[in-house]
Amino acid sequence: MRCTDYRSIYLAALLLCLTPTLGLASSGGGEKAAGTYPGYVKLEPPLVVNLASQRRAQYLKADIQFFIETAHDAELVALHMPLIRDRMITLIGGRAADQLASKEAREQLRTELLAKLRETMTQQAGAPAISAIYFTGFLIQ
Repeated sequence: MRCTDYRSIYLAALLLCLTPTLGLASSGGGEKAAGTYPGYVKLEPPLVVNLASQRRAQYLKADIQFFIETAHDAELVALHMPLIRDRMITLIGGRAADQLASKEAREQLRTELLAKLRETMTQQAGAPAISAIYFTGFLIQ
């Protein structure tokens, strides 16, 4: 086989390997494609927040997914993601770990977050955009 044949095979293999990655990059890092809503949008990266503690440093790591009704709402959420993350950090940060540890406390936090984010999105984008919030991981350390 000639050297150019190996180059062609190598190039074809490289393109095949990169094709799925390029597809994710063009759709916003793995968010759902247009037309597949209602559905979920995952908060990436997970939310990490410092908690109040007099004894030692503590933090919360939360994996969060938003339930979104339409592709337009998903676009609004993606556009305003820095603001959404800021509001979540502001609302959660500084709370004590014992204020978040119980099931009831997590439900209360979910309710507060949803209300705050819907209010923020309505002010900024003209629509609440987020229908529900789900914790798919919740670690206090």
